[in-house]
Amino acid sequence: MQPTARHWPQYLGAFAVLILLAGVASASAALLQLQQVTDTFNELSVDIDKGAQDQLADVQAGRPQTILLIGSDKRSKKAADGGRSGALSDTLMLARLDPDSGATAVLSIPRDTKAQIPLKGGGFRTAKINEAFADGGEELTIKTVRELLGLPINHVVIVNFNAFQRAVNYLGGLYQDIDHRFFNDNSQGGDRYATIDVHAGYQLMKGSDTLDWVRFRHQDSDLVRAARQQEFLRSAKNQVAASELVKNRNDLLRIFALYTQTDIDDPAAILGVLKLALNSAKQPVRSVRFRADEQPGTTFLTVSDANLELMRREFTQLKAASGAVTPSDTVKKARKTTKKVKRKGLATGLIPTASDVSRTDLAGASFNLAGQLPVYYPSARLGKGGWAEVEPVRTYKIGTRVKGQTFPAYRLSYYYGENGQYWGVQGLTWRNPPILRDAHSDVQRNGRKLTVYRTGSRYRLVSWRTAKGVYWVSNTVSNLLTNAQMLDIAANLKRVPG
Repeated sequence: MQPTARHWPQYLGAFAVLILLAGVASASAALLQLQQVTDTFNELSVDIDKGAQDQLADVQAGRPQTILLIGSDKRSKKAADGGRSGALSDTLMLARLDPDSGATAVLSIPRDTKAQIPLKGGGFRTAKINEAFADGGEELTIKTVRELLGLPINHVVIVNFNAFQRAVNYLGGLYQDIDHRFFNDNSQGGDRYATIDVHAGYQLMKGSDTLDWVRFRHQDSDLVRAARQQEFLRSAKNQVAASELVKNRNDLLRIFALYTQTDIDDPAAILGVLKLALNSAKQPVRSVRFRADEQPGTTFLTVSDANLELMRREFTQLKAASGAVTPSDTVKKARKTTKKVKRKGLATGLIPTASDVSRTDLAGASFNLAGQLPVYYPSARLGKGGWAEVEPVRTYKIGTRVKGQTFPAYRLSYYYGENGQYWGVQGLTWRNPPILRDAHSDVQRNGRKLTVYRTGSRYRLVSWRTAKGVYWVSNTVSNLLTNAQMLDIAANLKRVPG
């Protein structure tokens, strides 16, 4: 089914950031070929409105810059307005390039956020923030975002979904850690939603499946979709080598120019952003959580003044989490917590579930992988929620970018107890998957060396290696499991007999 504005996800800006940070901006070759970059944009790209350019804040070279990324469903060079008439912006995301901060900050703004949209004659109207693009294109969108967050915006990029899908394919696909089964084919009648058919588990996905996964809407909230968008960005930034992007830079540049509109289209602007992106390219991408609440009786998400101030501070003053060499204060605290939890029992919210080993699907998974990969399951898991209703246990072979190369794998999926939130256990014989390349710290628990991967202060993954393979516990997309829970689940993984 052809995507519509109503079914668009919050994902396009994520890949635009990836291209800006690691694509044309990831190698000095881009600077050496500045004229080619400029010529390509002049040939293929559509300029943003003059009114929008007037809304952008000037910034000195080398200083931090904030880029507003807008995902929309219409973009045509032949249209007088760039194809924007009637289009909604289902993606609104801010990215802050600041080499001195130690991390690149990304803030996704949910489409249902309650905002004050400026009127031409003065005053405001209250509406969902994505309506600003339909009312007044990028100019009004910039004004509305600035009115909401109180942050200056230095550049704007409008991107079409074709750029996302084609760029993923040019890179040979991207590996994603899929938390549960996603499926919809509209064959059962009722409301028609975007089709999707993606299985649970860590896997290599091409552009169409990645597009379907991130745009999935009808069983999630706006905040869950925003979290999934940022999870995609983290994984993409982590696994795409600069050499691959340099090799494909001409095609990626044409994709970016053909399917985007931006003010970054003259030599001075391109050079400034490229240099800033080069200096930021090795930084981790850190997500700033959009703190909003559902407004009872409406479909709005509302943001309090206190949360607005907190988000502004986090976005402009974000620091990177420490790397693998020296554990951060978070990990040190986790170790202290571990000692206390060990004396008192399991972390709050966890229950012993040794009886789960009798599940027939676990026995089947052990049988399917016999002699290849032992199956470990959580003998302690979250008390609320439970096993995923669809595809709780899956065995499969993960394919790689190397033709014909596969690895035995399995995935256990658990429902957290809140809409769209799942956590899981992954096992595979691939010793060095891209997801485990990120900065990390080690923690000793129950005689095991557990490796911790963080997003801010929360544990995103906790992995463990054996002679047969590598295993990890994945947090929910919004990182709702506590650090103590993540450690205890990983430390209490038990082998299924067989």
